[in-house]
Amino acid sequence: MTDAIPDDIRSFLADAAAGRTGSAAAVAGCLARIAALDRHGVALAAMLRVLPDAPAIADERDRARHGGATPGALHGVPIVVKDNIDVAGTPTTSGCRALAGALPWRTAPAVSALLAAGAVIVGKTNLSEFSFEIRSRSSLVGDTRNPFAPAVTSGGSSGGTAVAVAAGFALAGLGTDTGGSIRVPAAYNGLVGLRPTWGSIVTKGVAPLAPSTDTVGTITRGVDDAATMFGILTARAVPEIRTVAGMRVGILRQLPAPVPDGIDRAVAALRAAGVAVEDAPDLPAGVIPGGDHIVDEEFGPAFDRYLRAAFRPGTAPASLDELIAGGRFLPDYDAVLRARAAPRVAGVRAAILERHAALRAALRALVAKGGYDALLYPPSAVLPQSLDNPRGGWAPELAACSGWPALVLPVGRTAHGMPLSVELLTPAQAEPVLFALARSIEARTGPRPVPDL
Repeated sequence: MTDAIPDDIRSFLADAAAGRTGSAAAVAGCLARIAALDRHGVALAAMLRVLPDAPAIADERDRARHGGATPGALHGVPIVVKDNIDVAGTPTTSGCRALAGALPWRTAPAVSALLAAGAVIVGKTNLSEFSFEIRSRSSLVGDTRNPFAPAVTSGGSSGGTAVAVAAGFALAGLGTDTGGSIRVPAAYNGLVGLRPTWGSIVTKGVAPLAPSTDTVGTITRGVDDAATMFGILTARAVPEIRTVAGMRVGILRQLPAPVPDGIDRAVAALRAAGVAVEDAPDLPAGVIPGGDHIVDEEFGPAFDRYLRAAFRPGTAPASLDELIAGGRFLPDYDAVLRARAAPRVAGVRAAILERHAALRAALRALVAKGGYDALLYPPSAVLPQSLDNPRGGWAPELAACSGWPALVLPVGRTAHGMPLSVELLTPAQAEPVLFALARSIEARTGPRPVPDL
């Protein structure tokens, strides 16, 4: 596939400012790739729909630039949005056939912030139905496939967004992360995935999975782009730390690495930048996340409230019970939906949140004792082998259960050509440190992996 689009947001904006390209050309390139690769060719199935007004909006962005308007931080940038995030005028399906026509009342604030910065939404992306799994299989289009190896999963639940960005359907994308749903697909597709500090980005207008751990985040082609989008989404300046020399990073060896070479590459890059890196002590066994199922406790009540309030009358089931009774979803989810819709047992949710607090306290103690600015570990215990739901272990739960920010970035490829990634975790609100360390790794581990499409 030869239709070229810019490599990342930063290069697109530089080229657009110099008159070498524009939003209309970039959007046209993205749409051409979608037409060739999403339902045809390798049939990646990343997209649930293309927004028909994207070319016209791109033209408007170009006219504004040529007319002397001050461009926004994402002026004319083509992006995609995971289809559990509301965009007024287009359905929000959560990957479910029962919600194929569900029209939200309004656009989610996170999306509005990107639009106000000048972004152009090319389309909405496939996901794991209801965001339930770490693959992206829906009753609408089936499995989203990995562009590096279409016979294996993209990861999930934000797999459609990750594949769209990796395959050149957009320059960046918006996703959600409850227990790894941004970071795992970013890792599997050679991209930068950011799960910010819990609560730092408004989740209004987002289909809930577990509000106690739900976050909105980004999937981008580089660390700078992640930092740019984070600043827009949080409406605050993100200070750029110029040097990481003297920082300290602890490696969590408790977490098994599918390919240890990934951690080794990141360690070499950090040490070359002047960072002290050492093995961190193990976390106490009693605080290690073990499938504590906060989703089981929170999804039913939260999703029911969402259905009752988010959509225009007559466009969606009016309750979770009505959705289940209709049966228009993946049959594999019938039992789990019924279980999660059932009345909850008093005290279970509170006990789970107490375990989250214990993990947070253990992480604080570990970081304080070692003087660590960040922790480093593999984002998943496995690499994708098939279209089945991967069992990636508890690495993604560290950020999810603690509420701390985490970032995944590529460090090369495996011997079989698949992306190889690492994850960084910092204390709450320390995203600038996260970006600085990630930039140091990115600058010293070569260009990001690009699929041969």
